[in-house]
Amino acid sequence: MSDTVVCVSDYELQAQRLLPKSVFDYYFSGADEQETLRDNVAAFARWCFYPRVLRDVSAVDMSTTVLGQRVSMPICVAPTAMQRMAHPDGETATARACLSCDTGMMLSSWATSTIEEVAEAAPGAVRWMQLYIYKDRALTQSLVRRAEEAGYKGIFVTVDTPYLGRRRDDVRNRFKLPSHLR
Repeated sequence: MSDTVVCVSDYELQAQRLLPKSVFDYYFSGADEQETLRDNVAAFARWCFYPRVLRDVSAVDMSTTVLGQRVSMPICVAPTAMQRMAHPDGETATARACLSCDTGMMLSSWATSTIEEVAEAAPGAVRWMQLYIYKDRALTQSLVRRAEEAGYKGIFVTVDTPYLGRRRDDVRNRFKLPSHLR
């Protein structure tokens, strides 16, 4: 297989080739029958870009604002858990990449880099925090305070996880976070 990447599915093929099966399956699969995953892919496939023709394109500006923060384009990185399973730099690399592109990143509550490590890796980057409300309210409050102190500009609360979906590939693979990560 060529290392030339020209579309999203090329990234998926490279990931499948490079990552351990259980790690690839964790990132690539969804819960239960994966209906929501399929529906999300289908929903994005319905979006169309219609080109404007016969226009001056000598100075294209795709910048916009998200929650009052300027980003270079209307594309940001969603919270993705446990990125150090795929690369030793994990979320810190993602933060640096977002800073270099001048766009935003949302850190997962299940990150394998700390809130502070991500902030230090990309000072000045547009950063938000995705948050689960834990039964241990002191833990939840601690995460909010740490994000605030590290300069995160927003908290996005995930409310659909009182009951986690059963990720069948993870069950089949007996998935667990590699012991060197937390």
